Amino acid sequence: MHKATNRRKPALQAAADPAAPPVESVRRSLVALRRLFQRKELAELWAATFGDRAKLDYGDLRLLDAVRVAQSSDALNGATVGTMSKLLGVDASRASRQVASAVTKGLLLRQVAQSDARKVILRITAAGERMLAKGSEVSRSRIGLALESWSSADRQQLAGLLDRFVQHLLVERPEPAAKRNRNA
Repeated sequence: MHKATNRRKPALQAAADPAAPPVESVRRSLVALRRLFQRKELAELWAATFGDRAKLDYGDLRLLDAVRVAQSSDALNGATVGTMSKLLGVDASRASRQVASAVTKGLLLRQVAQSDARKVILRITAAGERMLAKGSEVSRSRIGLALESWSSADRQQLAGLLDRFVQHLLVERPEPAAKRNRNA
């Protein structure tokens, strides 16, 4: 266990390198977060932290979250396997396998779209909703532990800055002026 802890420290220290330019520091931190959240045992580890040995499959949680996002952001088209492929950043065949597995586990339902019988829409089942709720609870608890020693002002500032950062990432922007000038 000691070796694993030592291996993780350099990656986390690199993310927080005060000498790195801000954009590089943010990039490193985001990469470290992505790697952290991709660990299969993370949800189970977080659940164990709170005395609960529930099996929360991160892949299923990620898929269910993507279905919820698709349902809320594109009510007309709904959540399809193609949409899941895009939201999860995987090829269509992998998304299809993930959906099939979630359907088998009773987390998702496939329904024919009323507007187009060739189209299959994904719906979250009651079991899927319970899993999403549990995953959110565990995530909030773990984030709360990580922020426990932070001041209220720091927590508010982080929340505001993260929200602003994500909103700016989602806005389509023209290519940077330096790149436009090179192409001219």
